[in-house]
Amino acid sequence: MDRVTQTIHHLLRHQFLHTEDRGSPPMLEILRRPAVVAPIERFFDTAGYRLVIRESEGWAGIFPDVERVGHPRMSVNETMVLLVLARQWQEGVQDGNVGDYGSVLTTLNEAYDGYTDLVSRSRRQALRVEDFRDAVQDLGRRAVVKLHVFDDEGQDQELVIRPIVSLLAGEEFLVSLGAFLGQNPVPADDRTGPEETVEEER
Repeated sequence: MDRVTQTIHHLLRHQFLHTEDRGSPPMLEILRRPAVVAPIERFFDTAGYRLVIRESEGWAGIFPDVERVGHPRMSVNETMVLLVLARQWQEGVQDGNVGDYGSVLTTLNEAYDGYTDLVSRSRRQALRVEDFRDAVQDLGRRAVVKLHVFDDEGQDQELVIRPIVSLLAGEEFLVSLGAFLGQNPVPADDRTGPEETVEEER
């Protein structure tokens, strides 16, 4: 029962778990047991979430039932980082550059280049690379990506983008984001004011 409690607590705190992350395999094993996973699913359903388990991709996670609890809100900067990572994952899949559990390998610098290109077209103020890294690390704590240690020689970090990102950044969400950015451009010299938020499809 302690392991069941640990699994529920982890998902409530981090939303996802991935088999390649430390401490996650025993929790995934719990979710493979039909007699155990049924009450866990009922718990999350009562709390307004649905439990999703993707054995082939090595992860499990919870998504809000938006009809009951609405969409979680993210800042525009966080959302654009998610959008860039989702695009890079999709491009990797299309090019056949897929690793274990459907993950795509890129680097932090490549991801940041994609981000700055997107921002320049939306006329928004870009995050500094340090802030971009922080946003990626936040997604890493949720098991959406895995950011490796800094390579002094290459001055870069390997970044593994997991297929979880494709569910977080669904097609309907990306369309709504594009419309939002088109209607709410921010001049490059506008560095002040409260940051807008958009609804995240989880």
